[in-house]
Amino acid sequence: MLKIKYSLIALALVSSATLAANMTLSTDELNALLLAKTRPTEDAMRDGDRKPAQIMQFSEVAKGDVVVDLFAGGGWYSELYSMAVGDTGKVYAQNDSVIWKFAEKGMVERTKNNRLANLTRLDAIDIADMPVADNSVDLVFTALNYHDLFFTHMLQDGEKVVLREQPVDHTAALAKIKSILKDDGVFIIIDHHGAKGSGFDAPNNLHRIDADIVKQQLDEAGFALVEEAYYLTNVHDDPNSFVFAEGVRGKTSRFVYKFKKQ
Repeated sequence: MLKIKYSLIALALVSSATLAANMTLSTDELNALLLAKTRPTEDAMRDGDRKPAQIMQFSEVAKGDVVVDLFAGGGWYSELYSMAVGDTGKVYAQNDSVIWKFAEKGMVERTKNNRLANLTRLDAIDIADMPVADNSVDLVFTALNYHDLFFTHMLQDGEKVVLREQPVDHTAALAKIKSILKDDGVFIIIDHHGAKGSGFDAPNNLHRIDADIVKQQLDEAGFALVEEAYYLTNVHDDPNSFVFAEGVRGKTSRFVYKFKKQ
């Protein structure tokens, strides 16, 4: 009888520890992370426009989670998620060969001397080729970069520079994301609102995307839109404006979607 009693106590303690480890961080806890002394000062300067505590709380991140930051760029959000999941968690920061051209300097600086020990970089690796195990990820996240799946060219000094011969195969990319997500995992997509009906011109010309394209593609890939947040809505934003234009950068209206596997 005594052995059974001790076994029940031990089981309760393990269950409590597991529950605590998987408890979603509160906005207050995430706000505290933003004030960490180890966080780069220049990162904090963008908090007002990005509202990271609210966004991360919406993403349901918890201590011990495994997170994949797609098209992570220089790792602004990768660092925050690294802090949020803690020593028992893991973050993969992915950039494909095109995005890596723009992101390399910032990401290398951010991760030098192994300052983010729980972060693994996936440099110049396509989403579909990520070496991440099936059913192992709690959260897949991408901020302001879903449109880059269709970003194939840019103008430089008045000349067209081709970056990809064709858009990324979004069907293969989304299939990979679905395979690595746990059954209760979450997929967060944030991007700049493009005008309705703007098609695939907006990703190249304006670095925006029509939100209906995203919802349709995710639905076809077997994801359900379960929640939307409006922290980054700006009713004064012109969806036909270039996101990097003076007075526009950092002030665009952005959709924030939460998907789960159907």
